[in-house]
Amino acid sequence: MLLRSVDVCGFRSIDEHVSIELGNPTILAGHNDAGKSAVLDSIAFLLGEYVPTDRDRTYAERLENGDLKRVAETVVEGTFELRATEQEELGLPRVTRLRRVFRESGVVLETLTMVPEDEQLRDIPAQKVDVLRFRLQSYGESTDGLKGDLVERLEAVAASSAKVEAWVAATSDLRRALPRTLRFDATSTQNPEEAILSTLKSSYASHLASDEIKGTVQEITAELETRIAADAEELREHIKAKCEDIGEITIRPTVQLQGGLRATEISARNARGEDVHLGQSGAGRSRRIALAVWEHQARLLKDSTQDIVLLYDEPDTHLDYAHQRGFMRILAEQVALPNVQIVVATHSMNLIDGVDISSVIHLWHEDSRTVASRITDDTEVGSHLGAIAASLGLRNTVLLHERLFVGVEGETESRAFPVLFKLATGRHLESCGIALWGCGNNDGALRFAEYLTKHDRQVLLVVDADSRDQKLFRDANLERCGLDPSHHLLEVGVREFEDTFSDAQWAACANLNWPRSDGEKWSEEHFQSHRDSKFSSKVEHMLREQGSVDISGKPQIMATLALGLQSADEVPQTLRDLFDELIRRAD
Repeated sequence: MLLRSVDVCGFRSIDEHVSIELGNPTILAGHNDAGKSAVLDSIAFLLGEYVPTDRDRTYAERLENGDLKRVAETVVEGTFELRATEQEELGLPRVTRLRRVFRESGVVLETLTMVPEDEQLRDIPAQKVDVLRFRLQSYGESTDGLKGDLVERLEAVAASSAKVEAWVAATSDLRRALPRTLRFDATSTQNPEEAILSTLKSSYASHLASDEIKGTVQEITAELETRIAADAEELREHIKAKCEDIGEITIRPTVQLQGGLRATEISARNARGEDVHLGQSGAGRSRRIALAVWEHQARLLKDSTQDIVLLYDEPDTHLDYAHQRGFMRILAEQVALPNVQIVVATHSMNLIDGVDISSVIHLWHEDSRTVASRITDDTEVGSHLGAIAASLGLRNTVLLHERLFVGVEGETESRAFPVLFKLATGRHLESCGIALWGCGNNDGALRFAEYLTKHDRQVLLVVDADSRDQKLFRDANLERCGLDPSHHLLEVGVREFEDTFSDAQWAACANLNWPRSDGEKWSEEHFQSHRDSKFSSKVEHMLREQGSVDISGKPQIMATLALGLQSADEVPQTLRDLFDELIRRAD
């Protein structure tokens, strides 16, 4: 059974319901203490791999005496998709909801299902004989026979009775069918022993569940030790192949049937032939061994028939860029396995940018409580958001974290704005939380602005004054896209962005970069003569016709002019005012 979504309530910083749909992989992104590890632990709790304590229950309110009171219960609900065989074996629908609840009285796993409205017809096999006879009598049924007869008779009554949907205790078969959880966290990159032990525990559980293992406890223990030793040897060979400079590796697993795989003794031999405990190895060696272990884990999982949820908690911590790329490759191999689902909590820009934006869940705090959102939705723009953002030059991390998205008309502004902004303000756009993207007179880019606005992102369109006459930027069209022209649009230039610069600046730039072919100097009058028409097009035509240096177009011309300015005072006041407004809105 595959876990499709989780809903968490009352778990640490997660107070109200936080619902997360799981893809493969699912990337949890957000600042420190935003609740990423809490989400991972809540999934482990749902699947029976994490035992909560009272400290995991969220604070609910402050009492009159000043003490803080915790919530009465912590609830993690999951939506699971069952295969046809599982539906038949468990008697449940394809989409089934389960929840694990932690109360002061203990922990219970429940499933939402249709049950008899009359509570006397529920949980029949667990009742005692005298209770069964009493209930049968109340329904006018025979009370003769053994318990099996009584149960069968009362269940027949239940089958024909009115039903209601309710949470009931999960059966032991359903508990056994839950996906298994494996977890790796940041310490695994520094303590490879934990990664190796976790990997071998996975293979131990698979072997223990095998129908092939039979016999006495001693025989089973011996068989498990043999199998785990074989897995350890295969893992040892893989580590040696991936980390050739480490020398000989020794892994000695210890099996106790009742307690499971308890420990592994792991050592590496250095260049002098001395055994070195891995816990005493350098960080670089430990990281490379842990990555090799994770890579081998994918091979073990490939042979497993059990559904598995892999939880990675900041696995990229302390990994350099090359090792981060190695982990991303391992992740891709594990994602390809049909019985494996992966949830990764990370700060890594490389990892976040390396997946489709639909795989990223953004977590943050509001009033010290975790909230979550996914930028994408089922709309046309939402479903293709990653491709649209990539075409506009925006990475996933930009979509998640930048505070202001500024759409400019095209490549000319896209190339010149960052240069002019840095010169005028002394800061980069990115450092101010501003993301720049070119509309390219494209209606799709306008729909992108609409989409960002609907998802509570601040959006501003900066256009030439004469572009307001174009259909794309008319008030009626902007309003149809949910944009307020008075708030979401700013004009720059008398007519165009290019005409904000003085004739003297244009003449100086042209003489330096595009000398006249007749040997004369460009004068201010040459540029002044084009002010009453389409300035940028006329200037481009003039430079092409009378200049001695080839130019590629307006974007190159404006980028060259911007790069030639030497001080903030040379940036036109109109643009300096615009940049100040951008910073104000991004703060």
